[in-house]
Amino acid sequence: MQKEEYQVVGKPVERTDGRVKATGKARYAGDLIAPGMLYGKILRSPVAHAKILNIDTSEAKKLPGVIAVITGKDFPGIPFGTRPDTRDQTPMPITKVHHFGEGVAAVAALDEDTAEEALDLIRVEYEELPVVLTAEDALRPDAPLVNEFCSSNIAYTSDFRFGDPEAGFKEADYIREEKFSSQRVAVGFIEPHACLAEVDATGRVLLQGSKQSPYPTWRHMCRALDLPLSKMRLVTPFVGGAFSGKHDPFDVDFAAVKLAQITNRPVKIVLNYDEVLAGYRQRNAMNAVLKMGVKKNGRITALKAECILEGGPIAGIGPFNIYFFGAWLNLPYKVPAVEYHGKLVYSNRAPCGTVRGQEIVLAQYSVDSLLGIVAEDLGIDQVEIRALNAITSNYTTANGVVVDACGLSECIEKSAATIAWKESRKSRPKGRGIGFSCASHPSGVRLGGHFGSSVLLKLQEDGKVMLTHGGTEIGQGANTVFCQMAAEILGIPFEDVIQGPSDSDTAILDSGMFSDRCTYWDGNATIAAANDLKRQLAELAAKKLQAKPEDLEFKNSRVYAKDKPEKSISILDPVRTAYYDNGTPLYGKGYWAATDIDLVNWKTGSGNLAHGIDFIATAVEMDVDLKTGQASLRKGVSGDDAGQPIHPVMLEGQVNGGSAHMTGHALLEECLYDERGRMLNYSWRDYKQPTALDTPEYVVDHIHTHDPYGPFGAKGAGEASSCSTIAAIANGIYDAVGVRITDLPITPEKIIREMKKKEGK
Repeated sequence: MQKEEYQVVGKPVERTDGRVKATGKARYAGDLIAPGMLYGKILRSPVAHAKILNIDTSEAKKLPGVIAVITGKDFPGIPFGTRPDTRDQTPMPITKVHHFGEGVAAVAALDEDTAEEALDLIRVEYEELPVVLTAEDALRPDAPLVNEFCSSNIAYTSDFRFGDPEAGFKEADYIREEKFSSQRVAVGFIEPHACLAEVDATGRVLLQGSKQSPYPTWRHMCRALDLPLSKMRLVTPFVGGAFSGKHDPFDVDFAAVKLAQITNRPVKIVLNYDEVLAGYRQRNAMNAVLKMGVKKNGRITALKAECILEGGPIAGIGPFNIYFFGAWLNLPYKVPAVEYHGKLVYSNRAPCGTVRGQEIVLAQYSVDSLLGIVAEDLGIDQVEIRALNAITSNYTTANGVVVDACGLSECIEKSAATIAWKESRKSRPKGRGIGFSCASHPSGVRLGGHFGSSVLLKLQEDGKVMLTHGGTEIGQGANTVFCQMAAEILGIPFEDVIQGPSDSDTAILDSGMFSDRCTYWDGNATIAAANDLKRQLAELAAKKLQAKPEDLEFKNSRVYAKDKPEKSISILDPVRTAYYDNGTPLYGKGYWAATDIDLVNWKTGSGNLAHGIDFIATAVEMDVDLKTGQASLRKGVSGDDAGQPIHPVMLEGQVNGGSAHMTGHALLEECLYDERGRMLNYSWRDYKQPTALDTPEYVVDHIHTHDPYGPFGAKGAGEASSCSTIAAIANGIYDAVGVRITDLPITPEKIIREMKKKEGK
C-alpha cells in the first residue's frame, strides 16, 4: 500500500481521548473512589542514610479513625529488581533507610486529615550513617555500603569494544579529549503517583494506578508480595503523563495493596508533588570522558568513552542506562571503532530510572558536543562535519546495528536551510548564535525473550471494532494511532474503532511503554490483529460475492471484488452472517516481537539491536545576554525522520515536546542536595522547569522515509528530539558568545564566569 492510498493513516484525526480530557471528564487514579474506601499516607525519612533502630506505631494506631499502620516488616522481605542480578529493593525498608524521602511506614484512615495526623504520631529511631552523595564518594575504598543486598557500591558495569580503536586513533590526524558532566533532574509529569487497591473475598488484588508499564509492575509486585501472578489484576485509568517516570512499582503501590489486604477495605493513596520531587525517580547524574579521533576533513576514525552514572540506592533500570550509553555511541554518526567503559554506582540520593530518551540523551549530548569542539578546532563548518559523518541507509554500525532506512542527511540539509545557517554566518547581532546537533533513537529493543506486544480486536454486531492492547496511553497518542491502523486495514471509518480498557484481565500483557517502542511494536501487533480479522471477514464475504477471499478489497465500510468493483456488499453483511447465522463471534488476534533482531547482549553491547531507528537534526537559534549570561531560545527547528507519520500533528507534538523537555535539562533544572543527602528544592517553587513562556517557535520538517519493518513504514518518534536538544543548546551558546560549558545545567553564572575568563578578567 503506497502512502497516497492511505485513507486514515497519515491523517490528523481527532484523538480518541481528546474530548474527554479537554472537557475534564477523564478519570485519573486520584479521581477513583470505591465503597468503604480508606485514605492512605506514607511517612518519609528525614535523613538520607541511617539504621532503623525502632518504629513505634502504637500511638498512631490509637488515633480515632486510623484503621491500620504498616512498616517494612509487614511485607515478606523478598527483594525484587529489574534484572535477576540486581534484585536490590523491597517494598519498604526494613533495617535501614537509603535516601531522603524514602517511605518507612504507611497509614490507612477514614479521611486524609486523620491519616496525616497519624503520621505525626509514629516514632522512628534512626542511627545516622555516613552518606554517599556522588560517584566519587561511592568509589572511594572506604566508602560506606549503600545497599544491604550488595557487596559493593558498583551496581553494574559495561565494557564494550567495537572495531579496532587503537588503529583508529593511529589513523587520526587530530585527537581531542573532553570531560562532560550532567546533573540529576526530575521527570516532570503533571500527575503525581496515585493508586487505588482493593482485595476481593478470594484474596485477589485489584490495583488501579497511574502506571506507564503495567506488565513489569505486575510481575515485580507479585514477587515482592509473594502472590501468584493470577492473584493480581491491574487496571490503568487515564495517566497524566509519565516520560518513563512511572514504570516501576513504588512504595505507594505496595502500601496501598498491603493496607487493603490488612483492612479488607479499598485503600487509595495520592502523593503530593513535594513527595514526588524528593523521593521518586530522577535521571542519573553523569561524569564522562570522551576522546575522539578524526581525519583532517573531520571524518571520525575512533571514539573512546568512560562514563560513570550515579543512580541512587537501587539499580532499577540503571543497567540498561549504562549499557545504552555505550551501545549507542556509534549512532547517528559513522564511528568505525569504539572503546567504552561504564559504571553504574549506588548513592544515597533518590532512586534513578529511565527518563525520556534513556541515557542515549547523555551519550549523544557528549558525542555531539565533542564533535562541535573538534569542528571548531579544525575550522570545519558545523553543519558540514555532521553531514560528512552522518549515517546513511543500509549501513551497519561497528557493533552490528543494521540501519535499514535513514534520512539523516536530508534532515541535516533541511534543518540548516530552515534555520538559515549559512545566512547567519554573514550577519547576526552580538550574543546571537545557532546551535546544531544530530541524534538517533531505536524503536524499542529486546531486553529479554518475553518482550513483545499483543492486540485483540473484537468486531461487534453493529460493525464497530473494540481494540484492546497491553500498552499504555500516557499522553503520547498511542490509542489514536492504533485505531487509525486498524481502521486503515479494515477499510472502515476511524470513528468505528473504539479503544478498549487497559485491563490485565482482558488485555494481553505488553512489555511496556519505553524506548520509543509503542507505535512500532504495538502498531505491528495491531496490523496483525486487523489482518486476522479481515481474513475471517473475507472468507464470509467471498461466498456472497462469488469471489476468492484473497481477491477482495475492504474500503469505505464495504467489501469489493477487485476485478469487479461494481460488485460489493456492506461490511455489515459478513458481520451479521457470523453473529446471526453462524453464531460465531469475530475476534482478530495479533502479536508482534522483533524476533529477527538480537536480544541485548549485556556483556558485549554488540548485535543488531533494533529496527526502526529514528533520526533527527536539530538547530536552535538563541540569544545570550552579554551582561547577565541569560540564554534564551528564539527558534527551534527539527528535521525528523520518523518514517511514515501515522498522525502528523501528534508526531510534531512529540518532537516539540522532547525539545521543550530537554531545554529544562540544558538550562534550568537540577536536583540539589545538602551535605547530609537531603534534597533542598523539592517543590515547584524551587525546582525550575520550563513553561510555555520558555519555549521558542518550533518548526518540524518531516523527512519521509519508509522503514521496511515498521507499521506502514513508521518508526518511533518521541525520544530522538530529546537526544539532540541539549547538545544543540550547548553548541548554540558557544556560537553566540564563544564559551563552551560542558557541565550541565548551563546557567547564567557559568556563562558569565567563562566569558570573564575568556576576556582575562
